[in-house]
Amino acid sequence: MRKKRSVRAILERRKRRFFDHSNEVMIGKVVGVHGLKGDLKVRSESDVFERQIEKTPEVSLYRGTKKERLEVEYVKPYKEIFLVKFKGINDRSSAEERMGGEIYIGKDEQVPLEEGEFYYHQLIGLKVVDESGREIGKVKSIMEQPASHILEVETESNKEVLIPFIDQFVKEVDLKNGKIVVSLIEGMED
Repeated sequence: MRKKRSVRAILERRKRRFFDHSNEVMIGKVVGVHGLKGDLKVRSESDVFERQIEKTPEVSLYRGTKKERLEVEYVKPYKEIFLVKFKGINDRSSAEERMGGEIYIGKDEQVPLEEGEFYYHQLIGLKVVDESGREIGKVKSIMEQPASHILEVETESNKEVLIPFIDQFVKEVDLKNGKIVVSLIEGMED
């Protein structure tokens, strides 16, 4: 008879990392499949996903305890995400096996970023201030939503402030000085 694991044990096991990503950057996540020929729906994790994946002939796809190197056949924009075709994934069931997978590249393979571009992992831990310079908190994570990404900001008092990552609210991302300048409307911090 199999020993039943507690919810706590299951969650702790999920937190453990099987791979060391210290020399890699996640650029996308497989969120679905498209059609019958093996196209994957990929949500971008950077401002430069399409340019990045076109310049990188091979990427690493991680899913659970599995890692595979895949050669990019093509990438094309599709609604708010991208359709990516990898060589060797030629049918829907093969594509479905990659659902939930994370796409990484080596840090040395990153394309140079232009003014105003960044990778989302660079935002974690940045100080968030309003336009007058008042500190709101630090970026704890980035939530992916269909309309826009949302900055999850943790305040000094451990409150959570959710800020849509759109021009109306995010006025400046200053990686050099480690801060994000935002303009909040009444009630956003409540």
